[in-house]
Amino acid sequence: MIYELISFRELILDVIKAGATLQCPCKELHGEILEESKRIISSILHHVIQVEPDRAKAYIRQHQRGLLQLMDELEAMMNEDAPNINRKNGIGNIANLLNQMVLDLQQLFPYYFDYDCPISAVSQKKLLLNITESSSRILKHIEELHADNETMTLFKHIFEHMNSSPRRFTFEQARYLHDFLASLKITLNKSLLPLDLSEMILLLVSLNFNHPSFYHFCCSHLNHELQKCENISEQYRLIHFFKKLIGQVFKTISVPYNRNLSNIDESILRYIESEISYLRSIDTIAEDLSRGGILESNFKVSFTVRQLAIFINLQVEAGIIITNSPKALHQYVTKHYSTAEKAIISEKSFKNAYYGNVEKDVQKVIDKIVTMLAIAEEKC
Repeated sequence: MIYELISFRELILDVIKAGATLQCPCKELHGEILEESKRIISSILHHVIQVEPDRAKAYIRQHQRGLLQLMDELEAMMNEDAPNINRKNGIGNIANLLNQMVLDLQQLFPYYFDYDCPISAVSQKKLLLNITESSSRILKHIEELHADNETMTLFKHIFEHMNSSPRRFTFEQARYLHDFLASLKITLNKSLLPLDLSEMILLLVSLNFNHPSFYHFCCSHLNHELQKCENISEQYRLIHFFKKLIGQVFKTISVPYNRNLSNIDESILRYIESEISYLRSIDTIAEDLSRGGILESNFKVSFTVRQLAIFINLQVEAGIIITNSPKALHQYVTKHYSTAEKAIISEKSFKNAYYGNVEKDVQKVIDKIVTMLAIAEEKC
């Protein structure tokens, strides 16, 4: 802590001590603290205009860190066991004054201020209170717009993670969250019924909200939508459509929520590329096996789709087919098998039949297996 703030700290401690022992009303000392705070800001202004930018930047940040350090010290005093109420209120007033001094430095010297520095405990409490109040209004508004459960879950998780942050926000994050909440309110006020989840995802991407919980939600949502597709071709179309939407998003907030993480659009696009690569690998493996003569390009079976699904399921459970990915197996079968009734099997119908057996279809499969056993016995 620089000399100027050391003297200021001693003055503050004298006031706190006097207030604790009730030696005097301390109005004179409180007035002295206020005057000294004004003198320090004026002194900083006078000094900064006389030195080189690099030195001015270091000088501002020294005062910023010194004031925050002093505020943390006062916060520790307020958290002591059973503090005197008058003493606690006095400390709180002084902490608010110091916090205002930091905010004055931010406003007066925006290019020299250290935005990576954590905000004060006082500012953290105010910010969390603002998040709580704003999130409550936003969630109510989303519900009034008849949003589905998935959209409600998304925003609830976002606000829960914000309110349960284990660390203090940085000044940059505090500024970001102010813009973030304001943008959400404005957009929701313009939204029409019903609220669309895809639009909300694109909105959060445009706001550069790169929180891990939002990234995982996007990945889970995309994977869920891909599972609905009936075949790989549909998955290709859907995933490239997602890629187009995310790639075309215009960022309305240039600074991300967390500078230490990748921008949210970049992270989602990387996930999309990995999914596209996975789909290509399935096609490539099938093509290689077909060219090598190991597989026919398409097998026609006498089973129905439900019976084929049961037959494949039985082979997996019996350990004949070994796979760690049922999804990949379903995609492979639907791509390379056809039935007497259907030339193209949809992945969705195959999946439903795979996990839901009908007794008459099971019996048909058993009959075929019995026939296979009879043929095997003849070969013995």
